[in-house]
Amino acid sequence: MLVRFQSHQVLGRLLQLSLAPVEITVNVEVDLLGESPKADVLLLRREGEEWNAAQRARLPDGVRDNAAGHVLLEFKYTESVNENALAQAVAYDYFYRQAQRLPEEHVLTVVLSARTPQKARLAEWGYRERQDGVYRSPLPLLRRVWLLVLNDLPPHPHNAFVKLFASREQEREAAIAALDAPTITESAPLYAYMMGLQRTLDVKGESDMAELLTPDKILEIGEEIRQRVLETATPEEKLAGLDPQERLAGLEPQERLAGLSDAERKLLFRLLREELGNASGDASNNDKEAAKPTN
Repeated sequence: MLVRFQSHQVLGRLLQLSLAPVEITVNVEVDLLGESPKADVLLLRREGEEWNAAQRARLPDGVRDNAAGHVLLEFKYTESVNENALAQAVAYDYFYRQAQRLPEEHVLTVVLSARTPQKARLAEWGYRERQDGVYRSPLPLLRRVWLLVLNDLPPHPHNAFVKLFASREQEREAAIAALDAPTITESAPLYAYMMGLQRTLDVKGESDMAELLTPDKILEIGEEIRQRVLETATPEEKLAGLDPQERLAGLEPQERLAGLSDAERKLLFRLLREELGNASGDASNNDKEAAKPTN
């Protein structure tokens, strides 16, 4: 059974944290008609003509290979996809393109479904599986709306962020296993949010949830877990994954020398002398060049 949380906002926060580093803008509230209420849909936007390699590495199948630079995501978490959901997605697609004055090829509208729709309903709507978990319909009113079934998406790293919300526990576990560790640990907020989200998704049954969880609450849960992990981690574990510059940040010069053997200090001294000598030589040469008379 699925846990209770603000699914639209929770997914939106995860996409914001994971996609911002690769310069993809994620809006969790989309104004479709200027003065209309904000639509409960996510919007992904990029600059440039196409998704680059870093962006494609974090976008799911059906999106990563599409040329559209505006992607509308309608997320169905606790409810199954039905005619109303599809009609709503069609409306989002139309009104957004009209408001932004965009041609069809610049906008992709996708329904993300945590649950697996019945095959009979998919056939009724004309949806056929183009690749694992990615469905399209040739029917005139539905051809603009792609359907991604999270249970059926392959457990690849680029699918993992959305597949975390699949309704089947084994599929969520496969998504967690597929996550790229360097990606989720690149920032403390993303790492904390992932830990909080994983803890939230591990809860069995809606009756166990005392409140409707918000993105901020999930981040708070994850930060508490992250702090406990840091408190019990060894120095080596705390430093794992950090660049040398990050490991030494904030240390005084004498603190950086602590623990070095005599041989290591001599080697460091020689390297510094060579570096400073080269820098001094370059500066001297530059001064000489500057002092030369010009014709």
